[in-house]
This record gives sequence, C-alpha cells and structure tokens, in this order.
Amino acid sequence: MKRKIQTLALMLTLFMFAGLQVFAAKKSSGGNGYVAQIAQAKAVNASSATYTAALSKVPASDDGIAYLYELAPYEYAIAPGKAAVATAPLAANVSFTFDLNHKKDNTRLYSKFALGVLSGGQVKMIAEPQYISNPEVLATNTKGRSGHGKKQTQANNFTNLNLTGSKSFWCSGINTTVQIMNNGQNQGLTNPYARAAMVPTDTHPVVPRYYMLNAADATGVKQLADELTYYAANSKGEDWIIGNEVNVRTWNYMVWTDWDTYMREYAQVFRVAYNAIKSTNANARVYVCLDQNWDRNRTPGNAEYYEYIDGKDFLTKFNSLVAGSGNIDWGVAQHPYPVPLTNAKFWDMSGVNGGAYCAQQVKSGAMMSFQNVSMLTNFLMTPQMLAPNGAPRHVIISEVGLTNAQGNDVQAAALMASWVALSRNPLIDNVIYLLAYSEPMVDTRLSGKSQEVFNSMDSNPAAYEEWAKSVIGITDWSQVIK
Repeated sequence: MKRKIQTLALMLTLFMFAGLQVFAAKKSSGGNGYVAQIAQAKAVNASSATYTAALSKVPASDDGIAYLYELAPYEYAIAPGKAAVATAPLAANVSFTFDLNHKKDNTRLYSKFALGVLSGGQVKMIAEPQYISNPEVLATNTKGRSGHGKKQTQANNFTNLNLTGSKSFWCSGINTTVQIMNNGQNQGLTNPYARAAMVPTDTHPVVPRYYMLNAADATGVKQLADELTYYAANSKGEDWIIGNEVNVRTWNYMVWTDWDTYMREYAQVFRVAYNAIKSTNANARVYVCLDQNWDRNRTPGNAEYYEYIDGKDFLTKFNSLVAGSGNIDWGVAQHPYPVPLTNAKFWDMSGVNGGAYCAQQVKSGAMMSFQNVSMLTNFLMTPQMLAPNGAPRHVIISEVGLTNAQGNDVQAAALMASWVALSRNPLIDNVIYLLAYSEPMVDTRLSGKSQEVFNSMDSNPAAYEEWAKSVIGITDWSQVIK
C-alpha cells in the first residue's frame, strides 16, 4: 500500500486549500517546575512496579511528602483532588512500589506516573510523567525470531492489518511483518481529532486514506491495547509497524491542529501499542514508518507544511517525547523509493518532468531514496537517537519497488543498485520489496531480466553487478550511492 503517483504531485505542486474553521486542540501542561534529573517507572512482575527519581534539588513542600499519581496517556496534569497511588518521604532520591495489575481491568501498564508535592495547598508536578518502559519483562507468549533472510517480499513476508475491533485475523503463512492500519471503520479506535465529524472543520484539508489511531480517551486505549495484545499472541508477527508513512496526514489523518499536537497524539498511540505488543512477545520489535520527505523544512507559508512533517523533524520530535517519558527500543520502517517513484532510471533524469528538481532533492538530502538512505542510519547513530541500551535502533525497509515503466533492463539495473545500497548497510535489518503493484507508470511487477536479477541478487550478486553498472554507466557504486 503506497501513496503511489501522489508523491510526485506532492513534490512538484503546491495545493491551495479553502479556509475552514480552525479546530482548537488542547495543549500539554508543559514541564515548568520539573526538578527530577532522572525518573523511571519499571515493571517488576505482573503484580508490581517501581518508580524512582533523583532530584536536582528538594523542592519546597507543605508536608515533606512525595506523592505518586497515575495519569492516563491523554492526561497532562494532576487533577485537583486526585488520589495518589503511593507516597514516600520527600528527599533527593525517592522511590515507590505500587500495584501494576497486569492483565486486569484496572491494569496500569498503559498509564504514566507523575511525581508531585503539595505546595501552597496545591499539588505541583515536579517530574515528567513516566510510562512503564520495560513491558517485555511481563511477556508470557514470547516467540523466537524467525531468522529470515535480508531480502523479502510483501507478498510473502508482510501484511497490512486494519484494526476494527473484531479481532478477526489470519494465523497462518509467514507474515512476520505486520503494518497496523486504521481505515476509520471503528470510531472508538479512531482518534477524536480524526473521526468523521471532524473532517469538515479542517482549515487545511488533505484527503484521508487512513486515520490516526486512538489513545486519546479510555475507550481507545482499552480497545487498542486489547486488539494488539490479541494479535501479538495469535500470529507469527514479529515486526510491528504502527501506521503507514505516519509523517504524512493523508496516511495517518488527523484534523489540522499543529505538528506538536499531532506528534503527541501519535506518540501516545505508539506507547500503548508498544507496551501491548512487547508485554506479549518480548522478542517483537515495534516501528514508526516514514515516507521519503527527509529534510524539507516546510514553513506555514507553504501548503505542503500542512500535509507532512519531514522524517528528520518527525524522529527528532518523536524521540524527545519518548525519551522524556521513559525511553523504549522503537525502530524505523522506511520507504526509500526512487525520486520520483515513476522513474526507475534514477541515474538519468533528462526525460522526467521536473527531473532536475528531483535529482537535486536527492542530492541535497531533502528527499530520501535508496541512493542516500545512509542519511537515516547515520542520523540514528547520533548519541541522542540511540536505543536505551546504547545500540543503534533497528531499521527495516518495509516497502520499496522499482517501476518497469522505463523498460525491463532499467528496472533490473535499478533493482541491483537498490540491493547494493540497502543490503550492504549494516544497520538495515531487512528489505521488503513490493513486486505485485500495478498502475500506469508505477508497475513494479518483474519479468525477464528483472526477475533474473531479483532471484540472484542476494545469493549471487556478482552475476549481475557488472552488467547493472554498465547499464547505469558507472564503474563504481559510489558514483550513484552515498
């Protein structure tokens, strides 16, 4: 499933939209007054969890007591009169043990925990609320990973799964990569900002294809957690992608608010999904999915600003939200098609409308293709982006395809180039090719030479590498691959 030819239109055309009523989103309370240097919430077992915090200073307090409060993912402040789940003497280092209630109706696995003190008769939050960040210790249905090869196909190794509330699911085949989608059929599973009633209020409309999942109310959190727990336990899925190209509002629709609100809503969804999946199968991996817009930095004066947030900014914001509230081992699923995806002859853009612009977008790093996907893996190697254990984050190429519109030899040579670029990047775990897609100008089906190359490029690449270089007109892959 792909945005198809729409990508080219988004790159080359600015759309003017009719003005409609602005939807006002609620804002987070922010971090004023936070004094915790380190805070974390950890599961001990199904029954209990701990919260610890180290404070940079001991704040003023009416009673010398530290209070721990439970918040839902969609709560951003401690409500007046709310009861604490635990208390402890206020000190530079505080710790609590509390009931986790895993697999019970009142489970706290999807909650976040806020540290507060009583000051001037009111509760003051003094630390960023923390989620349970080690759900894998609760897993009782862990499966060994399949150890499949790096080269895969969507037909054999990948499936889209629409959440509907029905828990109807395939349990056969070798679909180890599952992309979680929401077609809006179940409004309880759909974010309130994305429900049918919200669409007409959008000041900057896009055409929704799929919708933001719901972790913005109690119904959504419960349904989302229940469904993903069920699927993680009753399938062969080991790589779980939460949404398709979620940096683009068309594919993860939410009425226009602002990107910070959008990112907050998605991060809540991801956290619930992650904890549901990892508390079922500790070996599962959970991914965000990005399109090719990498570093374009659109401003409000540009219509594209309202259509997508570029991948680099998305990951920066997402990482900040997740790391601040309990870092977890999220990964990235990327779709590094040629730019534009209607042209497999990436080395010669002379026959492409806007070809010089497209080539410059790849060369400058504004757009990502398999030619420069190292931008992503290099970015994820920076210290602030590393996984909690200090290792690089997992990366998969969950969708890439080469059109045959420029001929079979071009498609075959481009396939070999894509495999060289992606398979030789040690930070990419697997590459899932889209080979069964067909529409005018974007037909990724193989035949003849392209089928021969695809069949052998992982087992005997030397058989076709020199041939592919000659078609492209290069003597070394570094001439076209960064």
